[in-house]
Amino acid sequence: MTKQLFGASFEESTKITHNLFDKKQVWYDSGARGSQELGARIFNLVPLLCFNVLTYGLGVFLPETADMGTSYIKDIWQGAQYFQWLKMLIILCIIIWSLLILINIFPKSNYMITRVFEISNLVLLMMMSFLAFMPMLLGTTLGATGWLGFSVICLYGLVFFINTVQSSVKKIKQELYGELIENKTPLVAKIWQRLKQFWLVLSVLLVLNILIFRIGMWGSFSVWRFAWLFAGPIFFGMLTLFICGPMKLYISTFYFVKYSEQYRGLWRVSDEQWYGKRKAKKLAKK
Repeated sequence: MTKQLFGASFEESTKITHNLFDKKQVWYDSGARGSQELGARIFNLVPLLCFNVLTYGLGVFLPETADMGTSYIKDIWQGAQYFQWLKMLIILCIIIWSLLILINIFPKSNYMITRVFEISNLVLLMMMSFLAFMPMLLGTTLGATGWLGFSVICLYGLVFFINTVQSSVKKIKQELYGELIENKTPLVAKIWQRLKQFWLVLSVLLVLNILIFRIGMWGSFSVWRFAWLFAGPIFFGMLTLFICGPMKLYISTFYFVKYSEQYRGLWRVSDEQWYGKRKAKKLAKK
C-alpha cells in the first residue's frame, strides 16, 4: 500500500516536527515565526504593507508601462505585457494578505491558531512574490528569446520544478515512514533525465535563433537579449528553492495542527505559552 504524505500517525509525524517552543530553531523555520507581543505585531505592519506596494509595482505597473524606454530595451520589456492577465490575481492576493496582516494583530485563542496564521502569511507572501516577479523575469525572457526560446526555457523550468518537488516529497516520506520501496520511476523524472541529455544542443539552437533565424521574435537584435534570457532560469530557480526548501515546514505544520494536543503534551507546553499570559491567568484562578 502506498504511503500517503499526510497519512502519518502522531508517532511517525514526530520524526519531522521539531519543538516549536525550543529556543534553538531549525533553518527552514526561522522566517515563519511571528511574535506573540502586540507591539511587535503592530510594528511589523509597516514593512509588510510596504511589500504590497512593491508587489503591485512589479506585477501590475511594470507590465502596463513596458512599452516605455529605448527601442532595444523596449523590445525586450514588451514581453511583460503578456502577463497583464495577472493583474486581478495579484490585487486579490494583496487584499487577502492585507486582511491576514490586520487580523494577525488581534490575539488568538491558542498557539495552534497563531501557527496557522504564521504559515498562511508565509505561503501567501511567497505566492505574491512569484506573481510579482513573473512579468519582470518570465516577461523579459519572452521578449529576449521570443516564443520559441521562451517555450524551451519554460519546459525545462517546469519539469525541473516538478521533479524537484517529487524528490522532496519522497525524502520527507522516507523520514516519516523509513525506507520506501518504489518499483516505478516517476514519469517526470524520466522526462528530466531525457531533457538533460539535450540541453547543450537546445542552448545552441536558442542562441542561433536569437542571432539568425529569429523564429517567434520581434524587434531588432540586441546583445541585451543574451543577458535577459537567464531571467527565466532565475525565476524557476527561485520558485524551486522557496517551495522545496521549506517544504518540511509546511508538512510538519499540518501534523502540528492535526495532533496539536498530543504535541502540547509531548513538549510540556505551559498554559502561558499555549494561551498567552492573560488567558493563562484566568485559567489559573479557576
